Amino acid sequence: MTTLVAIATPDYAVFAADSQITEDNLRSISTSTPKIVSVGKYMLGITGDTRPGDILTYNWKPPAYRGGDHVRHMGRAVIPSIIAAFRDQGYDYSGAEKDKDSGFDYLLAFDGEVFHIACDLSFFQSEFGVYAIGSGGQFALGYLYSLKKPITQLTRAEHYAKRAVEIASVLDVNTCPPIQLTVQRRGE
Repeated sequence: MTTLVAIATPDYAVFAADSQITEDNLRSISTSTPKIVSVGKYMLGITGDTRPGDILTYNWKPPAYRGGDHVRHMGRAVIPSIIAAFRDQGYDYSGAEKDKDSGFDYLLAFDGEVFHIACDLSFFQSEFGVYAIGSGGQFALGYLYSLKKPITQLTRAEHYAKRAVEIASVLDVNTCPPIQLTVQRRGE
């Protein structure tokens, strides 16, 4: 598992993730297998099963965002393109939502907007602009909610995202540094 955090500010999306890969009882630390990747102009944070994450990292053709309503773009273009990528690669995501041990969750950003995508390919945005998923996600999210203020400055967002994953790495056996930190500017 993993811990993946995102903070949406008015001008940036900040993602942070740990570097531990856990498969059955095997624990590996890998900085060469990032959990946050850029696919075109999209930033994708991956947790859970690696197969669907690999499909999106290497075979997904994300739709161009040309402005307008971000939520509408997710529902009309992004999610259908993810379904098409899974279908083209022979991956049946419908089983992932039924099998607790074989699911996935993603955080996705484009144009500085962050969305949480669940294993049934439903999606949503947090009204507070903070997200945390994976096995240490509850610890990280608890820390982010304890801040009790909107995070608007990039340096603070980077600090808080990194700190949230550090806290999860102390409390969650499936989370371990080093921490990957990635920023996407609105309009990029």
